[in-house]
Amino acid sequence: MKQLFTLLIVAATVSFTFAQQDAEYTMYRFNGLYLNPAYAGSREVLSATAIYRHQWVNVPKAPRSASVAIHSPLRNNNVALGLIYSYDQLGVTKTNTITADFAYRIPLGRKKKVKLSLGINAGAINYQANLNDVKTQTANDPNFVGNNQNRWLPIVGAGVYVYSEKFFVGVSVPNILQSSLDGKYNVFETSTSVARRYTHLLATAGYVFNLGKKVKFMPSILMKYVPKHAPIDFDFNANFVFIDRIWLGAGYRLQDSYSFMAAFNITRQLRVGYAYDLTASKFSGYNRGTHEVMLGFDCDFKGKKIVNPRFVKYF
Repeated sequence: MKQLFTLLIVAATVSFTFAQQDAEYTMYRFNGLYLNPAYAGSREVLSATAIYRHQWVNVPKAPRSASVAIHSPLRNNNVALGLIYSYDQLGVTKTNTITADFAYRIPLGRKKKVKLSLGINAGAINYQANLNDVKTQTANDPNFVGNNQNRWLPIVGAGVYVYSEKFFVGVSVPNILQSSLDGKYNVFETSTSVARRYTHLLATAGYVFNLGKKVKFMPSILMKYVPKHAPIDFDFNANFVFIDRIWLGAGYRLQDSYSFMAAFNITRQLRVGYAYDLTASKFSGYNRGTHEVMLGFDCDFKGKKIVNPRFVKYF
């Protein structure tokens, strides 16, 4: 009974905390492809990033999320491709998602130091709900017993990303289709009688300030919005980078949590990171925070020199 009560608290928190359906990551700056398909190729080498997030430690069936992304520009430097797999678990529900990304990049300005990237993605999400595991006060409750779900739903998304060595700005819709769990999908909402995945609108921006030869300050922001179903939500982050190797930062997710982050560039190609979130609501008394770990690697295959090393390291 205690576990069921705790699970209901988790479900209520998810429902009322801006109704975000997609997994959230504190270290989203290292996970750009998860937010925007136009991010593909922006590190200018073959780049791979893996992130694992364990949310609300000590709460049974609390969210656990993971993503693995790989992307690279092609020989035709205007074109880039990406692939991302993500996993999300909450209570008795699980989702596995895989999408392929395509980006077309256009250099801007006389010196062509700014790039405009237009991206699209397509894939599928597998939704599973093992309702047999739900403990109820009514024996053999027909709403749960034998009512397991296993659905494959399509995903189509798009995004725009503008970036240089000093800044980035992006807008994306990771999934345009509003797929419902009865197997039907549409672009515009026509019914609320069944559970449905709603369209998420995302916007990101960040800038690099030089505070000296060995210190840089990097603020960034992530805006999330689910039209008609949740108000605008914001993630604010501020990071300091020391000697191009050590990252130390903090963040705030509006009315949700505070976060602290550290990352280290072990080599020019290999980086690791860790983030810890503290819940800012009354729910903080029921959990021990959230842990997030990150591993990234940039592969300079074919021996190509990195043209903009600062850019490759920071974004």
